[in-house]
Amino acid sequence: MKRFFKVLPFVILAACLAQEPESPEIPIVMERFRDQSAQIASQTDVTADRMAGNWVIRQRFAGQPGPAHEISISTLPQGALQMNVMTHRCDDGTCAEFETLVLLEAVGPGRWKPTGDQTVLFDGEIWVMWMDFDTRTVAIGIPTGEFGWIMDKNPTGGGDRITAARDIMDWFGYDVSRLQEVRR
Repeated sequence: MKRFFKVLPFVILAACLAQEPESPEIPIVMERFRDQSAQIASQTDVTADRMAGNWVIRQRFAGQPGPAHEISISTLPQGALQMNVMTHRCDDGTCAEFETLVLLEAVGPGRWKPTGDQTVLFDGEIWVMWMDFDTRTVAIGIPTGEFGWIMDKNPTGGGDRITAARDIMDWFGYDVSRLQEVRR
């Protein structure tokens, strides 16, 4: 019995020092709205200046993080963009507006990538798949297909341009039947 009491402190100490086994990290699997075997391209004449302005998100895929319905985009040096995103979040019955600035560096014609820890909305390069001639409507997404929006300079109208944006997204492998109108 004496021997037990001599060993007991060491057993307790060992138990206290033992680390809890690490739980395996479970990767977050984002839903994909695009067939990745389909071709995809960015529109090469879309510049930071054409992307600048206030945009209304007219259609997007359900469950995507992001603003309620509007964003503002400003130009920065070297063709970079600053996206001002206002999101509306509710937690335990308390709702508030949050402003997030997302910095996007130019990585190619019609392509931008979030810099640093800026993956608030999406992770990956944003590609402008289509923008109309007058810079009123744009279809954007990422090649992996977890993100896609149709934006317009106006909250209503332009049905022909919205249809064209949907057709382009369909051509590039997006499941446009899963696009939803954004309510204001």
